[in-house]
Amino acid sequence: MKWRSNDNIIEQFNSVYERYCKAVKSYFLKRFDADEADDLTQITFMKLWAYLPNQKNIKNEKSLIFSIAKSVLCDRLRQRDIEKNELSEIDLIDKEDFTASVELQILIAHLPQKDKELLELKRIGMSSREIAKIQKTNASTVRSRLQRIKSDLKKLMSI
Repeated sequence: MKWRSNDNIIEQFNSVYERYCKAVKSYFLKRFDADEADDLTQITFMKLWAYLPNQKNIKNEKSLIFSIAKSVLCDRLRQRDIEKNELSEIDLIDKEDFTASVELQILIAHLPQKDKELLELKRIGMSSREIAKIQKTNASTVRSRLQRIKSDLKKLMSI
């Protein structure tokens, strides 16, 4: 499809959105719940919208849209993997080791309240950005604090 002047780009985008929105959402519904599928679908079309002004000729719009959707999917899966790794590092120990588990719980109990809250929010699956909003700070501060807490706990566990 050839994208014409800026006057028509909104109409053209709306037409493409109507044709492919359900298919893109179905693509995401295979892996995620309906709310997350909606979010990922919207992200896909926002990326398409950002991509369009730089392009004068799109040969296969369906291929382009699903390439963007695949990229969005990979980003989300990568984000989940990072969060899973962070959660497993928070645990710091083998779940089968009862003594180490009790020791870790005791150490966590002696942490400042703000650190305990951070660990709990991370444990339940919140992202650094979500935690930052709750704790009224920024996401990089949350990640740094989490890293420091894990490092301190590892040191204490090895003593």
